[in-house]
Amino acid sequence: MEEHYGACAKRPDLYGIIIPGKRGRLLSVLYTAEGAGVHPTVILLHGIPGCEQNFDLAQALRRVGFHVLTFHYSGNWGSDGNYSLRNDLEDAQTVLDFVLSDETYGFDKNRIYAVGHSLGGFVCGQLTARPEIKGGVLLMPCDIGRIRQISLQNKETAAGIRAVLEDSAHWLNGVTGEELLREAEEHGRQLCLESAARQLAKKPLLCITGTLDTCTPGRYHCSPLMEAIRAEGGTLLKSLEFPTDHFFSDYRLTVAEYVTEFLEGLDGTRSPARGSGTESECSHSIS
Repeated sequence: MEEHYGACAKRPDLYGIIIPGKRGRLLSVLYTAEGAGVHPTVILLHGIPGCEQNFDLAQALRRVGFHVLTFHYSGNWGSDGNYSLRNDLEDAQTVLDFVLSDETYGFDKNRIYAVGHSLGGFVCGQLTARPEIKGGVLLMPCDIGRIRQISLQNKETAAGIRAVLEDSAHWLNGVTGEELLREAEEHGRQLCLESAARQLAKKPLLCITGTLDTCTPGRYHCSPLMEAIRAEGGTLLKSLEFPTDHFFSDYRLTVAEYVTEFLEGLDGTRSPARGSGTESECSHSIS
């Protein structure tokens, strides 16, 4: 059921925002929730090249009371500058700094969360390690810093990642697929999500993977991070696995429901309005 707000004092809204970054403008979109005052806020991070931007997830989170801010990395979809993996991390920090300093849009500075898909899951994991982020959600994450290890474990999976980088370069400014691969290999120790395991062990984290995901299979991208977090004593980690692909194409409503419920559980916000989705409920596992 949709909720209709009529002529209430503070309706839901949408804003196009230009955030000043180190390389120029970061083009951003903000979904604001209904109601006056400050709101818990989600920084939503897409992958590369960003054809899937997860606006449906942004809408679902807004419906349950979250502001959602999503943006395009430097050199991607019109944002200024050249693209690089390390620039992604700087851009995410710039957006977090914007949320922390802004006094216009009603961000609750004490209730900031991160959600990232694919390569955005890598950015999300690194950003969630920051003390200002209260928790995070990794959706089919791509742990790009593990490309060397993955090459030794499964050459076919590693070749798939290389193909994605090569194809994505058509949408990215100032970089080739080969240069992205070289950056991932040369800076793997810095980029690898396991490097943030100690900080992430202190944070609530949800990792969702798909058994049909041939792009970033969970066993190579999510499982090593979970093992590293548990080795650091982390007990706040949850994982879900669904029989779906890298874009959870036939599980959009289901994934949105689990993500909203997870973040609501951390935040103590109101229960979500349930829609009448028609996705089939296949089996899933929770650990």
